[in-house]
Formats: sequence, C-alpha cells, structure tokens
Amino acid sequence: MSDPVQLRTDRPAPNCVVLSVVGEIDLVTAPGLETAIAEHVAVAPYLVIDLSEVTFFGSLGLAALMRAMNQAEERGTRLLLVAGQRVLRTMDLTKTAELFSVYDSVDEALRSNT
Repeated sequence: MSDPVQLRTDRPAPNCVVLSVVGEIDLVTAPGLETAIAEHVAVAPYLVIDLSEVTFFGSLGLAALMRAMNQAEERGTRLLLVAGQRVLRTMDLTKTAELFSVYDSVDEALRSNT
C-alpha cells in the first residue's frame, strides 16, 4: 500500500499557485492529485506543479497530468511543470515531455511568467 501523497500549496504571486507534490503517484494517490490540480486550475491563471520530489510516477500520474493540461487549456490557465528524474523518465519513455512546459526548478518556472 502506498503512502499518502503530500500536497503543499504556495502563492508566490497573486495570479500564481505552486502545487508541490511529495511521494508516490499511483492508483491510490492519483485521484487526490487530480482533485487538487482541478481546484487550482479553476482559480489560478498560472499553475506550477512541482513534481521534483515525486518518488514514483507511472501511467496514472501521466494520465492525471494530461487531464490537467486539457483542463488548463479549457480555462485559459498556463500550466507549468517542474519535473524530477522519475517524472522525466516516464515522460521521455512515452514521448509526452514536449506536450508540457517543463522546467528544472520552481524559480525557473516562475521566472518564465514575468
């Protein structure tokens, strides 16, 4: 059984939310991540999802990001990802990295919004 994923929210600017994700994104934790992303996409013009501390990221995590990307496009929200090695590996294997705006750090992602 997986440990609960930890989600932390920060608002570094009035129009931006950073959602930091720590832990495993799997069958048990993916729905909670999707809910959190959907809540922030609905209200933030810029959403940075920090996945740098994700310890497991498989197809369900990728599916959650794909749905988030679709929701963001529908709402006009700019979705930015900060991806660690585990996330990047899954995205590279599935050739989906080019579908997202991916950054090495939260600071880099935030600078791209200015």
